Amino acid sequence: MPLDVSFMFGGISTEYDGSITTLDNIMLSYMSLPHNERPFVVQNLYHVSRDDGLVRTLPFHSGFTADDLHSFIANNNSGSGRTLLTTFEAIGSSRREYVVNLLHGQFGEDGGVQTLAALSGVRGTFGDPHVASLTMNKYAMSSFVSSLLPDCLVKTPKTTLIKRHNVAEAVEIAKSFDTPIVVKPNSLGSSLFSQLFHDPGSSGAEIEALAKMIFTYDSAVLLQEFIPGDEYTCGCLVSSSAVVPLPVVKIDANMQFCGRDQKYSGRLARKTVVDLDSGTSEKVRSVAKAIASHLDLYNMARFDFRVTDDSELWFLECNYIPGLAKDGSFEMMLHRHGMTVISLISWIAENSTPFITPEHYINYERISSD
Repeated sequence: MPLDVSFMFGGISTEYDGSITTLDNIMLSYMSLPHNERPFVVQNLYHVSRDDGLVRTLPFHSGFTADDLHSFIANNNSGSGRTLLTTFEAIGSSRREYVVNLLHGQFGEDGGVQTLAALSGVRGTFGDPHVASLTMNKYAMSSFVSSLLPDCLVKTPKTTLIKRHNVAEAVEIAKSFDTPIVVKPNSLGSSLFSQLFHDPGSSGAEIEALAKMIFTYDSAVLLQEFIPGDEYTCGCLVSSSAVVPLPVVKIDANMQFCGRDQKYSGRLARKTVVDLDSGTSEKVRSVAKAIASHLDLYNMARFDFRVTDDSELWFLECNYIPGLAKDGSFEMMLHRHGMTVISLISWIAENSTPFITPEHYINYERISSD
């Protein structure tokens, strides 16, 4: 009997649009398949409004069209909605649906919805709240990788964590650099507000202004040495028994820097799938698999790296919920691997280990006496 699948999308983060484009690609791909070739049955679309944070539900039906989807999203603030917690409790009590989480960015990937899903008993792709929180924190994730793997395999850029109270001190540190630096948020995705400073010594005012802008949306800012070279990204699929690294995608951008404009404009960045037998591909896939194998991931993730001219590999960040937009990096990896976004969802539902909340109460006296 086909699995009943629902999608949760939208959200209150600045990556709302990315969530919409991901859902759009999935649903258009699904509806293009003949009914007898659909590996699962779509039940509901749960839209989290970025205006009021409420969830409104659109049941899927046999006559569903792309116009229905777009009209639902555009007019979603009308009508009554439910809180996210109430929605999760209703889904968890029925236990009929497998919910695919498409909420990108803060709250969608930082452990918030993962905690609600776990406490409500919702089945789906939410995974471990602690791992989501770790991967969303770029500074913490970089520290994890640097302690996990030796420098001969992968390096991490020298990074300073900036909080509100030490902005002035951090600016002075930035001005002392005689090489380019990158200033970026610690936990926002999509390379939002990431900026390269070629001459940090004369850019103190600009760096301080950018940091103050980032603090509007994030609690910490990173000041990071810029690593010259090329950017590569590699996704991994995680089953109950193995980690499968996908083909690697190379991102070519102007000035070797992949900010938001470069990543989301076809004119500024070019994406190509790297041959599996190339030395760079083998190195990137091996390290991505090693990192994924030491995280309690439950379905998939994507890892970003830079490779210098002398073939040194540098870790940048982990994307806990990779975007699945049409012609995006992850979809390119899937296609080279022989999968589509639809077969990916089916594979995850069939092969991944469901996250089970561990017992929080320990009767130590009883255990000790046994």
